Amino acid sequence: MLRCALCEYSSHSLLDHVPLEHGVSIEEYLQRYPESPTLSGKVWEQLLAVAPPPAPPKEMEIRVPFAGYRVPAFWGVPEEACLPLPPHYRVPQHGALAVQVRQAVISLASNRHTYLWGMPGSGKDALIHAYSHKTARPAEVFTVRPGEDIQSWFYSRSFDAEGTGWEEGRLLQIARDGYTTEAGQCIPYMILISDFDRADKSQAETIRLILDSIQGRIKGPKGVTYPIKEGTLFVFTANSSGGGDARGRCISSNPIDASLLDRINRAYQLDWMTWEDEEPIMRLKCPLLVEKAPHLFKEAGQAVEALRKAIKSEELYAECSHRLVEAWLQNAEDIIRMTGRVSPQLLKSAAQCWLDKMPDVDTRQQAVAIIDPHLTGGALFEGDLSHIAGQDAMDVFK
Repeated sequence: MLRCALCEYSSHSLLDHVPLEHGVSIEEYLQRYPESPTLSGKVWEQLLAVAPPPAPPKEMEIRVPFAGYRVPAFWGVPEEACLPLPPHYRVPQHGALAVQVRQAVISLASNRHTYLWGMPGSGKDALIHAYSHKTARPAEVFTVRPGEDIQSWFYSRSFDAEGTGWEEGRLLQIARDGYTTEAGQCIPYMILISDFDRADKSQAETIRLILDSIQGRIKGPKGVTYPIKEGTLFVFTANSSGGGDARGRCISSNPIDASLLDRINRAYQLDWMTWEDEEPIMRLKCPLLVEKAPHLFKEAGQAVEALRKAIKSEELYAECSHRLVEAWLQNAEDIIRMTGRVSPQLLKSAAQCWLDKMPDVDTRQQAVAIIDPHLTGGALFEGDLSHIAGQDAMDVFK
């Protein structure tokens, strides 16, 4: 029985008594007397027995739009348990990459182990980050580094006051246990292994048991083998298709055992973005250039497309990744900030920041020849900065 805080009345429910007898709403009553309930536990039991609260959605019942599909999503997973969304990420809508991304998304949505490869800056890892973020799929990333002992992903030696022991690694924990929400739902992780073709033979072999076609397993300390939680998704990204980098630009790329690759359900190559997809992203990343020199985006796009065409046809021994384009246009913004003006040769001057990454003089000159017809401002590629403020170049840095 409950007793009214305003009089001597007692009952299992005060919902009618308080407003009728005292002219006070239930909301006001609870604000004034927060420790005075209006329904007894017995009444709550009866109400819940008649109309129990709705159960949280089951796994894979929620769907969200991504890359033109309604893909499975998860309920109750906080943002910090997912991979972060890359700044200004947009799903490609044009060219070969749009088709390739849609193919990869079908694989991810179907929970198939996936191998994504392509040239540097083609958005492989970004796609997985965006997919995790948009679908609330718990996920973590592990990056392969040449010579690193990746066995520690699974377990390692520990030391304390009692002596030596074993400590479970993060990959073992999440692959075996999954992610448990506050509502008690256990969701399998998506695990991204980045730069997988950098793995040497020993590193790659540690992955073999995980991808066993009968049941994925992980070897823990003291020889104990744990089953991987059903539904755990492994995604691998690399710069080569598994045969090593034939171009010789990614020298740490190694061949991968064919029988190991065969255990990965799907493999897709990702191309570079078209300028139709890339320009809107660059405009968001370079607001000062949009304000001061929006016409330069067209020039930059023509130059980028020409560079990538030459690279794909193996006429130019170089890269033209999204990161390179971003560095180029942001360097143009930096020059505007420092000089306070937009020079006619702005893009050519800003290009020096990546031209000087070319492996040799001949390649640099070849890149200059490719982009020169698309950029205004006359010949300027020898590090001459005197034009950018119409004064001694060193004054710019004073």
